[in-house]
Amino acid sequence: MLSKSSNITLDLLEPTIYVESNSVNSNVIRGTVNINLPKTTTVKTLSVIFEGQLDTKSYSFEAIESSGSFARKKPLARQRLVLYPTLEQENASRPLILNAGLTQYGFEMQIPSGLPESIDCSEIKVEYSVTAVMDVYPTNSFLRVSRGSHKETFKQTVRVARLPYENVLMGDSMSEPIDSHSHQATWLEYQIVVSKKAVALGNNLPVTFRFSPTHEGVIVDRVTLQMLERRDVHRDVTHSNHSVFGIQPCKKNAVTFPRGVLEESWEGTVSYQIPNGRSLSHSTQDYSDFRVSHTLLVSITLSVPGTGRCRVTKLLTFQANIDLLDKTIGDLDTLELPTYDSPPPFDNTKVVFGEYERKFADPPNYSDICA
Repeated sequence: MLSKSSNITLDLLEPTIYVESNSVNSNVIRGTVNINLPKTTTVKTLSVIFEGQLDTKSYSFEAIESSGSFARKKPLARQRLVLYPTLEQENASRPLILNAGLTQYGFEMQIPSGLPESIDCSEIKVEYSVTAVMDVYPTNSFLRVSRGSHKETFKQTVRVARLPYENVLMGDSMSEPIDSHSHQATWLEYQIVVSKKAVALGNNLPVTFRFSPTHEGVIVDRVTLQMLERRDVHRDVTHSNHSVFGIQPCKKNAVTFPRGVLEESWEGTVSYQIPNGRSLSHSTQDYSDFRVSHTLLVSITLSVPGTGRCRVTKLLTFQANIDLLDKTIGDLDTLELPTYDSPPPFDNTKVVFGEYERKFADPPNYSDICA
């Protein structure tokens, strides 16, 4: 029987695991199991379990009726690391007796490569977790161990986030832009340059527009950006659904589109805000069970002279594939990794004046290393 308990907690050094696309390298989870006991306790076993599960939408009416929309469940990983007893400690005559108070066990666990990234959308859900499990014996006042035992657990979510391209942690963080190149329509010559091919949810996406009128009387009436999200679930056949989301300009844009008749060439860069919510998901690789992909849609609405005094509306469009990244990736040039000056504590130490109470040694100067 498993029961949640305040006697055992878990602190992860890196609750988000960053993986490269198509990488075969294994990853490692590091952390500390904290056991805080009110009295002396005899421990039978202590372990850490890493688990992953894929839930996909069911397209069978019978399955939906019995299990809900997420009726197809598939285990992705399950690994167990035993902290006690180790091979050297497998001696029943020497049980692990922990005194009242705090005892900590550090651990390092290798997890499989090729794990699908964490995601939660209407058709697909991928979740990972690490669970600390302590199997304890009930004891009396004379520390005589009873026959039965019970398990106490603490579970923490782990997020697997995909990097946009290989070697991003090695300094290869340059991203080529999306360039429509110059197009000449009947009324307007235009070019659209999207600053990067990959952007994290919640980040800004700068887009540069270049307009040159080819006829008199052209008015740029409206420019809109939309994101088309396609969700594919692979079964015997592939089931696809899609949604379209409006992408709005940032509130503090210094550049606005020209108003009135466009009499000369115009160029400007407008920053757009990528939504960061459950409605819009991030992109994924094409896995054996699912794929989520995105297409950026740009629409330019023109007002041009018609017959007599009438004006006619014309529409120019451009679309390109774009990689939306997990919100934890942040900017492509910086990742949310631990820093030397503020390492994450393993315990619930309080922050005083911006520093942790438990001091860590400062790293060596680069000049000393290179000397």
